[in-house]
Amino acid sequence: MQLGLPDFDVLFADTVEGACSWLSRHGAEAELFAGGTDLFVKMKLKHRMPRYLIHVKGIPGLDRIRYGDDGLRIGALTTIQAIQDSEVVSRKFPMLSRAAGVLGTLQIRALGTLGGNLANASPSAEFGPPLLVLEASVRCLGPGGERRIPMTEFFVAPGKSALQQDEMITEIHVPPLPDRAKCLYLKHSLRRMDVAIAGAAVFVLLDGDVCREVRIALGAVAPTPFRARKAEQALTGKRLSGDSTEGELLEEVAQIAAGESLPIDDLREYASYRRRIVGMMVKQALGLAIARSRE
Repeated sequence: MQLGLPDFDVLFADTVEGACSWLSRHGAEAELFAGGTDLFVKMKLKHRMPRYLIHVKGIPGLDRIRYGDDGLRIGALTTIQAIQDSEVVSRKFPMLSRAAGVLGTLQIRALGTLGGNLANASPSAEFGPPLLVLEASVRCLGPGGERRIPMTEFFVAPGKSALQQDEMITEIHVPPLPDRAKCLYLKHSLRRMDVAIAGAAVFVLLDGDVCREVRIALGAVAPTPFRARKAEQALTGKRLSGDSTEGELLEEVAQIAAGESLPIDDLREYASYRRRIVGMMVKQALGLAIARSRE
């Protein structure tokens, strides 16, 4: 049985200020949309029933990717496919190219936007873990002016972000990576295009054979994507011997990360399986990032 969309009116915004004005006027009855890949599914399932849809795809200047001395800036209306195809993203932040490449089908990537992926605030948001370990931030605009939200403060609950009801994401900023830092994102799903059963992103910076800094972020295994702080602390400052002792240390760190996760049983997988997968993914990702750093 096919599910139809509920009745709604479309409002076309040609500026961010105009979109925010519509949001303020219509309150909870209004939703922004560009590609609509997440929103329309929720509307068909009657999980969301907005009376007004504010079309923002035509707002100029929000679909650009730029890299400079202050890092990478990705406009909120940049499609996932454009991120995957971007030469500068692939060269400077290959982890983001990887995340884009495993998000849905080609059709979804061509329609879906980075701003929409984040604003949807799904626990399995593909870009959540990578942007968390990259210490990115989200710029948004509303009637109260512009503000910057660190990614560590952006996700607050399943389907809920730190955005105010009348705010719109305009840009995602990723600071430059330190020299020799290595990052990796792994996703576990039944098929490449499927929603993640578990996701893990890591950032590793070595100083000789000492792990100077490590960041670990997990997705789809808690109410929101999050940083595994205890696991990070267990590896920071530790000497990496390159032998079996190192393997034991990484296994310990991975199990701490698994213990920090809070997965649930759902139609896609059991919580116990997700927790086990987290341990395997974190150990593998750390091992690969360390090996690449040594190269």
